[in-house]
Amino acid sequence: MRRYFLVFVLQLLIAACGQQSDSSAPEASSNMAPAPMAPEARGMAKMSADIEQSGAEQSLTELSEPTKDGHSNALKKYIALRHHLQIETKSEQMQASFDAALKHCEALSCELLSANYNKETPYNPPSASMSARVPPRNVEIFLTGLAKNGEVLQHGRDSEDKTNQVVDTDARIKNLTELRDRLRLMLTDKSAKFKDIIEVERELSNTQSQLDAMLSMRKILSQETDLVAVNINFSAAQGIT
Repeated sequence: MRRYFLVFVLQLLIAACGQQSDSSAPEASSNMAPAPMAPEARGMAKMSADIEQSGAEQSLTELSEPTKDGHSNALKKYIALRHHLQIETKSEQMQASFDAALKHCEALSCELLSANYNKETPYNPPSASMSARVPPRNVEIFLTGLAKNGEVLQHGRDSEDKTNQVVDTDARIKNLTELRDRLRLMLTDKSAKFKDIIEVERELSNTQSQLDAMLSMRKILSQETDLVAVNINFSAAQGIT
């Protein structure tokens, strides 16, 4: 009986040891250090990281570049564009061509600066000239109309960068406006002495004169840069003698 009891106890101990071994196996596997990465795998991982990093830098570069819709921090350019044309027509068609150019200019909302027509004399053929400022969107239409009323013998183009003048004028207008407003505010001080008031009024008058001159200059610059100047000379075709 005692022998059977010892055998039973021994079996229980063996079963318990087996369960403890099975439960510790996953623990050991989870605590195992990861296998070292092969050199090829390490190279691929580094290349992937480099690609991701360069992609991030590229996205930052794209954000810092001006966009296609024109939004950027770059300084706006103010360019004065001019066209110079020599149009030749027959003497008998000169008046009609000149009048057609004037009407076309008016229809395209041009700003006519000058228009002259010289009739034919026994000594000189007829001639004409006109100068206008044309909205940029209508320049091509206007030039096409001129070519239909005569032969374009010469067509010159030139441009002038007015950016520095515009920026300088805008800055001076801003400074003079602020000065004028401060001087006007000083005149509201009821505790100021009469002598000081006279001095402020004198300075205010001088500042206002300078401001008016700058505003006039800015208007001229706007006309030169917002519109395109077109100067045209009409001449009569000369027959072969």
